[in-house]
Amino acid sequence: MPTQTEGSKQAAIREYYNRRETWGRKPQIRLVYERWVQKLRPFLPDRGPILEVGSGSGLLKDFIPEIILTEIEALPWINCGADCTNMPIKSGSLRGVIGLDVLHHLDDPGLFLREVARVLKPGGRAVFIEPYLTLFSFFCYKIMHYEAIDFAGYRDNAKDDPWQGNLAMANLIFKRDLESWPTLYPELRIVRRELFGFFDFACAAGFKPHAYIPHRIFRHVIKIDDYLKFLMPLIAFRLFVVLEKEGKRC
Repeated sequence: MPTQTEGSKQAAIREYYNRRETWGRKPQIRLVYERWVQKLRPFLPDRGPILEVGSGSGLLKDFIPEIILTEIEALPWINCGADCTNMPIKSGSLRGVIGLDVLHHLDDPGLFLREVARVLKPGGRAVFIEPYLTLFSFFCYKIMHYEAIDFAGYRDNAKDDPWQGNLAMANLIFKRDLESWPTLYPELRIVRRELFGFFDFACAAGFKPHAYIPHRIFRHVIKIDDYLKFLMPLIAFRLFVVLEKEGKRC
């Protein structure tokens, strides 16, 4: 993880509280997360603990009450303070790991993925949702988003700002390096790789106080994404990935 200055650390903590406040009064973003959970939950094994890395504002607890929330910062709702690249978790003890918008903030995602392989039980799964660059989303992210786009490599992307990252990270890991995957991560098998998300997070305006579409309309518009799967290689803003640790399913 990037080294934070004291100022950036306090800014991150304030943002976590702000997001919890926005979560309570903005149904659009709650609906987006509800659909994300519906997407990922069927891929998690039925038994054993599930851990979320980089939990931040702890919002998944509303949908998955049994989840263990982890974050590098000490926050009242967090169950376990942890650096996701060096987790205080017993090897082979988890049935599931969830990461939402985590990978693209890491200096070395390979170190994190090997740590995920260590803590998962054989047959355990890790599910991730990350920004992804398609022909359409590249220009939208480039024009409207503050995070960098760097296809050169993994390291030094986040620097000392916890909200900075590399939006090309998922493209690098799950597209550019796909042929090298068995060598890089021999214990982890890619079970699913799906491009999705055109109207959802973007039209909800993320965690901004406002949304671009009123909720009474948004809850119908968001369903259009379900009918645009054939266009997602060109327009998707997100990548959904499921990894499974080699071995007998738990």
